[in-house]
Amino acid sequence: MPRFVDLCLASPVVTVPFVAKELRMSQQAATTMIGELSSNLRELTGRRRYRAWAVI
Repeated sequence: MPRFVDLCLASPVVTVPFVAKELRMSQQAATTMIGELSSNLRELTGRRRYRAWAVI
């Protein structure tokens, strides 16, 4: 989780595939981590697929 938070702060926009690749985890694990921090992340795209988030 600390590496995920650092990645979110270092990148202006994060996506599930980007997080999964950078942290060497599955896309399902990346989706779960993004969901856990959803109160601090803002979803930018307004879509169900190809979503992107940024720190509020």
